[in-house]
Amino acid sequence: MFKLILLLIISLVVAAFHYFDIKLTNDQIGVIFVGGILSVFVLFILFKFSLHYKIQALNKFCMAFYYSVFEYKKKSQRSLRSISYANSVREQAEVAMSANFDPKVAMLALKVPVSMYTKDSTYMPVLRARIQEAERLKIEAKELQGQASKLIEETEDILVDKKIKEKSHKGSKLDSLFGIQEGVQCMIDLTVSELEEQDYSSTPDYEIITHIALDNNPYFSTVLKYFNMENVAAVISRAPFMVILLGIIGTFAGFFLALSEGGDIKAGAAVAIVSSLVGLPVSLAIDYINTLYPDGERYKSAFNRYKLSLEILFNHEKDRYPNRTGRRSEDMSEFEDDFDE
Repeated sequence: MFKLILLLIISLVVAAFHYFDIKLTNDQIGVIFVGGILSVFVLFILFKFSLHYKIQALNKFCMAFYYSVFEYKKKSQRSLRSISYANSVREQAEVAMSANFDPKVAMLALKVPVSMYTKDSTYMPVLRARIQEAERLKIEAKELQGQASKLIEETEDILVDKKIKEKSHKGSKLDSLFGIQEGVQCMIDLTVSELEEQDYSSTPDYEIITHIALDNNPYFSTVLKYFNMENVAAVISRAPFMVILLGIIGTFAGFFLALSEGGDIKAGAAVAIVSSLVGLPVSLAIDYINTLYPDGERYKSAFNRYKLSLEILFNHEKDRYPNRTGRRSEDMSEFEDDFDE
């Protein structure tokens, strides 16, 4: 999309100068280049905010998923459980989704470990508290589900599901605007669909699964619905150079026009100075914003954290699965022998 738009703009400009024989004055050259530099800055802010918000939301979900797996692993410990890897991934991902998009979780009644408090991040204790609350709701829901099966199966099951759903999927207006929750749900579905046939006899390729969950996700692979995220990130990273280049071209254009038409060299110098004075500060501002918000590094961090979470969860569930081969089977045999005695 970026390439098509750029080619269209260049084609229109060339056609206009060729067919209409447009003559430009020094003042018009200055207005065009200064306006172009400011337009680039406005577009940069728009795309940078959109890209940053999506990557930040993705990073928060992956962080929530990581600590959801951590809490689940800590609470379940060594108890046996017959559940597929795909279902386990969906369970913990939905806990993370609930914790990440529920702004109403009260922190006063929750116990957050002191080790989770850091001077650099105030979001971490909030996230940890939300995950603990979501995990508690999941456990309560499972207990209610067990009681419901004995009393009124269908009615109580509906109430259990409703209780979980009421605590989740309450994002902000910006989440709704950028399709963050839909993107997270699509990410979960893509991951689970790749793991449906996965058992504990072989190790999945976590990196490929993570690539599929992100690259094939229409919400997290595009910006503003129509622009490829990778292309947007590449253009944004080169935006400071592009602005400086516009300023340099404006400088030479001003001098060239003044000299070619035998005009006042001072007018050409004025255009050159103005384009440079506008281009350099804008370029510095763009570079500073890119430095403050390194979205590429955050995307890599989210990718690696999600991949690591899948690996931790697989190893944990494999160790708890009663019918797998290996040490756990031997433990079960010893337990059965002790029970027979």
